[in-house]
Amino acid sequence: MIADSFVPGKGILYRFDPRMKLLCLLFVVLAFFIESSLPVKAGLLAIFVLLTGTSLGAGKAAVPFKLIWPILVLTAILTPPFNLGGEVLLSLKGRPVLTSDGLEAAAAMLLRFSGITAAFFLFFSTTETSAFILALRSFGLPYKAALTVTISLRYIPDMFRVYGNISDAHKLRSAGIMQGGRRRGFQRRLAHLFPVLISVLIQAVKSIPALAMALDSKGFGRQNPRTSCRKLPHWSAIKPDIAGAAAVIALTAFVIVLL
Repeated sequence: MIADSFVPGKGILYRFDPRMKLLCLLFVVLAFFIESSLPVKAGLLAIFVLLTGTSLGAGKAAVPFKLIWPILVLTAILTPPFNLGGEVLLSLKGRPVLTSDGLEAAAAMLLRFSGITAAFFLFFSTTETSAFILALRSFGLPYKAALTVTISLRYIPDMFRVYGNISDAHKLRSAGIMQGGRRRGFQRRLAHLFPVLISVLIQAVKSIPALAMALDSKGFGRQNPRTSCRKLPHWSAIKPDIAGAAAVIALTAFVIVLL
């Protein structure tokens, strides 16, 4: 289980201290939850899309939205009927279905989900998992909690990789059946999904002994103080990063309050 979401590259985001990036990330997430105008949320989202494109490549800018597109579709469909205030834009048999308030609420939710996803995607794509864990440890996170976070961050991408490999293997095995034309569309995808999920579950259960040995080698459960081969620079050595993070937070807060 060595899968990682980090994408090697060069740029200011890669050189930025992970502790300051983490503080900026938390503040930006809070900014998306604060009641602000739609242009502010849209502007923050555009900034993250631009940073993702310039840091990881233009092809990576759409990846966060591909990961959550079912959530975005459901949000766009289900939010307007529960917000029926304002001007009626669409009615069905005399009952309002879409109003101006519902449309605005749906747009706010879509921008919020998209912005938070893009922010986390950019953070973990430009920050090594080890550096992120060291940042959490520097803020006082216990070793056991840090190890749990590490396993989660590596296990989830690994399961996605396993799912992709197993899905490709099942497609190859069922190529002749699929060409027969008996199963098409949603029925074919559903019939393909069930055996893939069963195979992924079996693979996850088979990886339990390896996970147990990894925890044992990491000294999980020991009471003696932990040490680390790698340490982050002292706070006095990252004054430019601290100033940059403070500037980002102050500028974002100013824009939110102003608009």
